[in-house]
Amino acid sequence: MSYTEKGDLNADGRMDTPAFHRNQSFVVEVLKTELGDISSDVLEVGSGSGQHVAKFAETFPNLTFWPTDLDPEHIQSIEAWRRATELANIQKPFFLDVTSDDWEFGTENRPPSDLAAIISLNMIHISPISVAKNLFRGAGDYLSATGKLFLYGPFKRNGEHTAPSNAQFDATLRARDPAWGVRDVTDLEEFASANDLLLDRRVPMPSNNFTLIFSRRN
Repeated sequence: MSYTEKGDLNADGRMDTPAFHRNQSFVVEVLKTELGDISSDVLEVGSGSGQHVAKFAETFPNLTFWPTDLDPEHIQSIEAWRRATELANIQKPFFLDVTSDDWEFGTENRPPSDLAAIISLNMIHISPISVAKNLFRGAGDYLSATGKLFLYGPFKRNGEHTAPSNAQFDATLRARDPAWGVRDVTDLEEFASANDLLLDRRVPMPSNNFTLIFSRRN
């Protein structure tokens, strides 16, 4: 099972997904405002093709990126992108099921337990709500005191869609799998609060998407 989309496959195993080309520049600009010049570790949950983490590593050479996914084909693609870019600040991708009780961070070949950021793009609407809930649990467990959780995608607010296109997309998702769907920011704020996090910023993005930025509650 995978929580992220597949794309065209290059001969060396690198996938090329439309979503990357649509949103990568906008996501990078948001990350620039939040991550600055810090030197630390960043986890990407649901890295998919691996294109985003390669772009992030190129943009932020001072940060060490840890890509993850559930799908073996995606793991292969992420590793292919890592090798193709030859960027030293991308760690080998590893399998991560966020619904696991213990992510085992701080152990060998895993990220440290005090991350500067956790990034998840276009994932929580194509996975059961338990994935979103446990993503916040992991953020509560493994973000540093100044760490941030970044979520990108379409979101509802107080049960209402922000655009008709998002309502149509939500219906399409639920037709594919009743457990999927565009998530409500209000629900995510509840998950955050349960893990001593709060919503800092809600950044409008193209195509009626948003980047949500959560941080530790003071």
